[in-house]
Amino acid sequence: MDSPFRIVRPPRPLEEPYPSRARINEQVGVVWDWGMREDPAAAIRLYHHLGEVASRVLGSTDRDTLNIRRAYAHFVGQDGDPRRAAQLLAGLIPVATQHLGPGDWVTLDMRLCHARFTGEGGEAPRAVALFIRIVADMTRALGPEAESTLTARSFLARFTGESGDPHRAAGMYGALALDSIRILGADCLESLVARAGHAINRGLAGYRGEALALYDPLIADFVRVLGPDHAETRQTQVWQRCFRGGSG
Repeated sequence: MDSPFRIVRPPRPLEEPYPSRARINEQVGVVWDWGMREDPAAAIRLYHHLGEVASRVLGSTDRDTLNIRRAYAHFVGQDGDPRRAAQLLAGLIPVATQHLGPGDWVTLDMRLCHARFTGEGGEAPRAVALFIRIVADMTRALGPEAESTLTARSFLARFTGESGDPHRAAGMYGALALDSIRILGADCLESLVARAGHAINRGLAGYRGEALALYDPLIADFVRVLGPDHAETRQTQVWQRCFRGGSG
């Protein structure tokens, strides 16, 4: 277990003029971890620099260079500008499709991120249409049990609900929860989130009593796995209070 007194320093830009592919990819992973855990704005700056380095060393259409561009756009969206992220990804997808192929993981994940940020930028119905195609393509290229396929199904359910169809979204989340528990395990965050999505949308569809019955074991599992102060735990408790008629 990490010490609470451990000093964590942000990654530094690569200063080598012509680093190896391995060195570039090592930095990709370090920056991703830092951006997800600590500071997405710093990840944007570092990925911008790293993208320029990779383009010079590996080429602008190299798979690893395009993956860095994808990660850059991801953090633009994570840092609060989903519309710009969607625009960046829309420009990258044709390049990746041409040079890597439509079934390549980087191409597929670009499409997933593009659809996600399209929805988060205020276009939920368009995101649903995009995710319907993405789920089908990921299922064919990666398999129905691939984690990326399950993630795409989760976003499809989310934006289906946000488009005004909680009944259908609840059914999607319910099926996803069963598959996620079987494939990833009951304590996996994706499984817990799918269960939460199912409960929320059942409540929004008018089945408040059923939603409340789902919440007691769900919150107990969130607290056990993530702790009482985790953001997902607290958000689930907010929804429970909402369906009980209390304030959030």
